[in-house]
Amino acid sequence: MSLLCQFGGDQIGRSLFDAAHGWSHMASADEGPGADNYLLHWRKRRNLSLTALSTRIAATGSQFVSPKTLNRWEKGETPLPEWAITEVARALKVSEEELLHGPREADPRLPVNVSGAYTGLDLEIAERVITMGYTSWFASRPESARSAVQSIVPWLETLQRRAVHAPQAREGKHLLARGYELLGALAIDRLENDEAIHQFRRALTLSEELRDPNLIAAHTTQLGDAYRRKGEKDTALAFMEAALANAHTAERSIRGYILEMLAYTYADAGNEPAFRRHIDEATDLLGHSGEGQGAGQRDFIPFEVLEIYGKALRDFGHPLQALEYLDRAERALASRPNVPRWHAVLTISKAQALCDAGELDMGVHLAIQGLLLAHSCRSPRQMYRVRKLLRKLETSAATGHPALVPLRDLLHDIYAGSRSPLEWLPQHTM
Repeated sequence: MSLLCQFGGDQIGRSLFDAAHGWSHMASADEGPGADNYLLHWRKRRNLSLTALSTRIAATGSQFVSPKTLNRWEKGETPLPEWAITEVARALKVSEEELLHGPREADPRLPVNVSGAYTGLDLEIAERVITMGYTSWFASRPESARSAVQSIVPWLETLQRRAVHAPQAREGKHLLARGYELLGALAIDRLENDEAIHQFRRALTLSEELRDPNLIAAHTTQLGDAYRRKGEKDTALAFMEAALANAHTAERSIRGYILEMLAYTYADAGNEPAFRRHIDEATDLLGHSGEGQGAGQRDFIPFEVLEIYGKALRDFGHPLQALEYLDRAERALASRPNVPRWHAVLTISKAQALCDAGELDMGVHLAIQGLLLAHSCRSPRQMYRVRKLLRKLETSAATGHPALVPLRDLLHDIYAGSRSPLEWLPQHTM
């Protein structure tokens, strides 16, 4: 369920669409052939399966509709009955007109101040939705995070267009920058680097308009990191070096974050002296941090610095030293058991270092654990790291080792099979 609807209920959810959109009768790309409603459009927008929607209809109304019946309504194989319009619209938290005719386009008659009285929504609620989006992201629920921020960004964008000089415009701009930042972080985890670059550029534009040195430095660094993940290391270094040079008045945690990501990028570029210089300085700064906000805040803890240190040492050909830092990272993470994405990152890094150190059985064992963790928190980027590890092992002398068999089978089930790896028999994950 949309976090916007959780906070504001039906009236706020509907008011958001009424304020930010006007009626559009254009056919949705998600509609099935012959469909005379926007049921499929709204179900996908709410990130609901057919079964989940069926359950929600039963919980919010007086009728039961099977997933198969919903599917026929979506495809237009059978018409949507009149009695079902109210029930389905209530479950999807849209108006009956939106269910039948689709979302609205921008309404030029929207009042200039986009007041809470007119829309049923205000900046306090918007801030709560954005904050809960970050909370969902940190808790490894990326779809909930994406749903939250996507539900509020259109309203914030409308606020910027129509309340340029209003007192709430600056606060709304700050929230919108945070929303774009979160969308960028989510795109990186989905391996959508170009989308991440687009979102971080939007965030940076707003932070520059706000003249906020902390946001400018953080968003410039995140933009550089998106280029690093795309493989454009020179561009990444240019952005991060510029962020560092202009971060004189930024908070300690922000400067530490920039140095941390610079070190990471120099490690990718194979420059070990530059890596060590920057990571040591970052460690000193981040040891006194904790005041950051947004997607970068996840980097402001000792675990992240230690994990990056270990990962880089492995890349430089020092797997045993890498394991020492990764063990320290594990101890730092022990107090935060409810962040499966971080545990997946660390477990996979240890698996890589163990395999490089010749400890193949234990390395593959951890690779399987890390893959299952990454799959459970829906992290394609971390899952891809395990795929790369298996490809590396299969082109080495270890290619025929029996330990690779369960890892190979598990990866096949994830990417080509029909079963969820979380439903495997226990021996595959022991």
